[in-house]
Amino acid sequence: MFSRAPHKSVFCLFSLYKGINAVKKKEINGPQFAKVETNGEAEGVLVKSATADPTSAASLNLEKLGTPQDFEQVQEHPLPRARSALELALQLFAEYDDSLGCLSAQLSMAYICLEDSDYTTALHYADLVLSNQPQSNLDSVQQTIWKRQQATARMYASEASCATGDAVQSMRHLVGDGKDDAFDRLASDLAGGITIEMAASNPKGKARLAKAQAFVRCSASAASSHLGNGVAAKQLAMSAQAMEDAYSPQSREGSSARRALVYCMLREGNSVAALTLLRSAR
Repeated sequence: MFSRAPHKSVFCLFSLYKGINAVKKKEINGPQFAKVETNGEAEGVLVKSATADPTSAASLNLEKLGTPQDFEQVQEHPLPRARSALELALQLFAEYDDSLGCLSAQLSMAYICLEDSDYTTALHYADLVLSNQPQSNLDSVQQTIWKRQQATARMYASEASCATGDAVQSMRHLVGDGKDDAFDRLASDLAGGITIEMAASNPKGKARLAKAQAFVRCSASAASSHLGNGVAAKQLAMSAQAMEDAYSPQSREGSSARRALVYCMLREGNSVAALTLLRSAR
């Protein structure tokens, strides 16, 4: 499935700081923020919200942001901490009508819920992102960002659907309109608009696109396996492996494509080939 780095979940705190910034720019009543100082030096931000539900996760351990104690807690409990921060960020964006910030936070929440194995909630937030319509005044850069967010949400929705047992819906998220180049277009959007033609003359662009193509095919392989189509699943996993080798042939350990291929081999009862592939990754 789509590769996610669990230790990067702390990055979701950025959405909360964006929410705080949006509130302060509007200069309206609501959550109050003050500087935290120790011996005259600023250490963080104090959050006091009159509207927050004291029983929600958003109200837990979020009073002092950016302090040494706060970052220590982030390192010890990254997923609950990131989820709490995102819940508060979503509240702020919704209250102060920051649609772009809210979209980013929703996508981050889908990511965190996948890491937390909360697939139903992950699918909910991914669907919220997918239901968003592009604004008419977006420039070319903003359109590329919007397409990338949509592509990422489709990947998250596919993984969440597959994990909840709906392999048909999982594949639908990946194939989109069902045209022959659907996977390539999804990978292009995921890679920030890089096309096969653009990648031909740009080594870094080629690597980025190949990585995205591998991610898409790994997800499609998993969905095909759950649909009972072992032949298609194996073909997609082998294609993903070829894509991975194209951008990073020296990186074999931790390969999403190889894991997908091993899974396919085990499902078809070919344990010897699976073991050989695992050993080749060492």
